[in-house]
Amino acid sequence: MKTSIAIILKNGWIYGLIMAAISIVFSLLLYIFDVNLFSIAFSIFSALVFLLGIPITLAILGCNSLRSKYAEERTITYLDAVFTCLLIFVIGFILSNLYNYIFNTYLDPSYMKQQMAKLVEMLEKFDLPQEKIDEAIAKSEKNFNLGTMLMNSAGIAVVLSLILAIFVKKKDKFEDKIL
Repeated sequence: MKTSIAIILKNGWIYGLIMAAISIVFSLLLYIFDVNLFSIAFSIFSALVFLLGIPITLAILGCNSLRSKYAEERTITYLDAVFTCLLIFVIGFILSNLYNYIFNTYLDPSYMKQQMAKLVEMLEKFDLPQEKIDEAIAKSEKNFNLGTMLMNSAGIAVVLSLILAIFVKKKDKFEDKIL
């Protein structure tokens, strides 16, 4: 039997809001501790943890919750799993991106300028020509545009949802292990 859309929406909202809350709290901590957003170490950490780790973990938890609480025989279809994962990602990414846009546009517009200055300083240490530095700055500024952030998030959400759904749609194996 197929899981109802209302149950999937409720479950997706819960885990999407958790994802957004974690991201917003992390952004606030970065601001409070004045972390250099463009350092190589932070970029790797950010990609692994906040682009992959937390979203994937929450999508798996959300789909497992859907399977265990609402699905007959503790299994959901691939389509239900894709829709649940996509909903979690879209809600989490949109709210997080909106927060970042509002923060950087209205609450503290100088914050990104300070971060860009740190990027220029780092690139100058590598003895890059000025045109390469200007190109890197322009690319970074373009990536902090709300439309670009939302489009990048949508692409990531779709790809991750399609991949994760393969793994979370399966039947729960716990009962099989006991017998």
